[in-house]
Amino acid sequence: MPFCRQTPLTFKALRAKDYSQNPQTLGQHLKKRRRQLGLLQREAAEMMGVSTDTVVNWEKDKTEPVAALFRSVVAFLGYDPTPEAQTLADRLEAKQRSLGASLAQVARHLGWDPGSLRRYLDGTWRISPDCRGALEVFLNTDDAALAGHGLRASRRDCLARDFGILRELFPAHYKSYS
Repeated sequence: MPFCRQTPLTFKALRAKDYSQNPQTLGQHLKKRRRQLGLLQREAAEMMGVSTDTVVNWEKDKTEPVAALFRSVVAFLGYDPTPEAQTLADRLEAKQRSLGASLAQVARHLGWDPGSLRRYLDGTWRISPDCRGALEVFLNTDDAALAGHGLRASRRDCLARDFGILRELFPAHYKSYS
């Protein structure tokens, strides 16, 4: 077959990588790991429990995962790609990611208004020494110790708890059919 001699062959191992060897952004970390595992975006999305479009947006650095999804990203990567937190706001964001908690959940745990916590963190308001101390205690508390305070509750756990409350309030509506 004469056409075969003129067709240049490229071995897969010699092809240029379409991802950064030294990733800087979360998207680059995700793409590099996915390619190393030989996965499609759809397969990576299934492993992380998100949609394919979500993985595409993360890899293109259009969006970043919310705190509740960050644990699955870290599990997929095998490490936390975020730099060491320096500021109080960065430390709280890292804690939120490790717990999978929203800012509102953290504020509720501290007994604060979410808007107040946001203003403390962005510097709009100056944080009092007492509030700073409470926040430092929270930041230095082990994640496992905080799990009992509802900061790691899954949506299913919340629905089950809410259903249990409704069942207690309206027992006639929720009869047992066993």
